[in-house]
Amino acid sequence: MERKTKIEIALAVAVLLVFLAVLLFWRQKAIAPVTTAPAKIAITTSTDKTTGTSTDTATQEAPVVKETSALTVARTFVERLGSYSSEADAANIEDILPMATTAFQKKLETLAKQARTSGDGAYYGVSTLVVTAPKTLSSSATQTVLSMTTQREETVGDPGSTTVKYQSITITLVKSGTTWLVDGYTWKDGV
Repeated sequence: MERKTKIEIALAVAVLLVFLAVLLFWRQKAIAPVTTAPAKIAITTSTDKTTGTSTDTATQEAPVVKETSALTVARTFVERLGSYSSEADAANIEDILPMATTAFQKKLETLAKQARTSGDGAYYGVSTLVVTAPKTLSSSATQTVLSMTTQREETVGDPGSTTVKYQSITITLVKSGTTWLVDGYTWKDGV
């Protein structure tokens, strides 16, 4: 190969690497999370000329209310609901109670009681991971129904006997103030 050809190839590779570096930098900048600084509220007071009493000017930070999206709540709920072991005493359900509506919390508590009383003493565990982006089936300002696919690894008895299956779930969320709460779910076999 001639020297000129080698230089051209090296130059082409260098240009390609610079292009990829710029592309990666641009993507990271586009994906960067937006942060919001707390709003400042100025509190001013004045001097009362009749009494001679003066008050100071102060600035306080207003509380910033962050809204968690329905997608985030749904994904977290599904992964915690579907991940449990017979040794954890239904801790996964206890963890998700604050993410549920009051009426649905009662159903989850019943489910936790059933989980604690069932079992033959052999180890049983399931690990659940959401593997598809949640798909919106219906949505309004106060209610959203989402569907997603999960990968579930199930172990019965011996840790070496793990099976993997894919299962869909439909989850209903309702908005309470600025918070999305789970109001029900349905597991579906297969994908």
